[in-house]
Amino acid sequence: MLKTNKMNRNLEKEKAFYAKPFNFSYSSINKMLFSPTLFYRDYVLGEREIRTDKHLIEGKLVHCLVFEPEKLKEIFSIVPGKIPSDNIKRILKSIKDAGFNNNNDLNKLDSVILEVLKIENLYQSFKEDAKRLEKIQTNENQIYYEFMCTTKKDIIDNDTLQKCTEQAETIKGTESVMKLFNKNVTDFELDTLEVYKEKRLECKLQNYKFGLKGIIDYYDIDHDKKIITIVDLKTSSKTLSDFNETLEYYNYWLQAAIYVQLILSNGDEKCDNYKILFNFVLIDKYNQVYTFPVSKDTMSSWTKALIAILIKVEYHYNEKKYDLPYEFSNNLVYL
Repeated sequence: MLKTNKMNRNLEKEKAFYAKPFNFSYSSINKMLFSPTLFYRDYVLGEREIRTDKHLIEGKLVHCLVFEPEKLKEIFSIVPGKIPSDNIKRILKSIKDAGFNNNNDLNKLDSVILEVLKIENLYQSFKEDAKRLEKIQTNENQIYYEFMCTTKKDIIDNDTLQKCTEQAETIKGTESVMKLFNKNVTDFELDTLEVYKEKRLECKLQNYKFGLKGIIDYYDIDHDKKIITIVDLKTSSKTLSDFNETLEYYNYWLQAAIYVQLILSNGDEKCDNYKILFNFVLIDKYNQVYTFPVSKDTMSSWTKALIAILIKVEYHYNEKKYDLPYEFSNNLVYL
C-alpha cells in the first residue's frame, strides 16, 4: 500500500512537471547526462536539495562581490564565529528538515541528533552517545543552527568574507579583466553599448518541447563595433594549468554554448551576425587570475556538440525515460 501511494504521488508530480514548459539550465542538462535518475528526482519530482557546500558558497560569494557587491547583505547572512564543516552543516540541515524549527536549541534535541547521526553514519565509531552529541552541541554549531532556522539567505562567517573579498579584489585588479569590464557606458539614448551583469535569460528552442535558461555573469553588446563580449567567472581549487581538464570534466564548454544561444535568442535579429568574444576568467587556488579567450572555431565546435547533447536530452524528456543515461538506454555501449 505504501509503495502504491508513493508511485501515485510520483505520477502526480510527473504530470505537474509536464503540464508546463521546462527550460533546461547547464546544471540540469549536466545532471541528465550523468544520471537521468537523479534528474528525475531533483526536477521532475521536485526533491532537489539546496546545497551549502563550502566551495559552492564561496564561489557564489566571489561572484556577488565582483558583479553585484551592493547585494551582499541581501543574499548573505554573516554569522559570528566559525562556519561548521560541510559534514556538520549536512547534519544540522537534516535536523532542521526533521521539523523542529520551533525548537532552535540543539541541547534539547538529543534524540533527533543521534538519529540523524546514525542515518548519516557520522561519529558512529564513538561508543557513547554523549561523545557523539558533544560534536554537534557546540556554541558555534548552535549559533549557525539558529541562523539556519531563521534566515533564507546563504550563511557565511567573517573569515570566508575576508577570503572571498581578497579574491574579488584580485580579480577586479587584474588588467586583462579590467579591459573586459571597464567600458564606457552612458545614459544617452543613442549609446551603442549594452552591459548586463548576473543576467537571467530564457529562450525557446525551435522544434523542441523544452527551452534553455541560465544566469550569465557578464556580457555586453557593442552595436557600433558589432561585437558581443561574454565573460564567465570561475573559481577553482586547482591551478591555471589544470583548467583544460577541469573544463572537460565539468562540461563548462556546454555552459558556454548555452550562454551564446541564450544571448542571441534574446537579442535583435541583427545580433546574429555579430562577432562573439567568449572569455572564461579563472582565479585558481593561488589567487592567480587569467582570462581564457575562446576561439571562433572552438565555439563553433561547442555549438555543434550542444546540438548533439540536446538530442539526448530530448530523448529522455519526450520518452519520459529516466532509468539510464542515453547511451546505455539505447544499448550503444560495448566492451
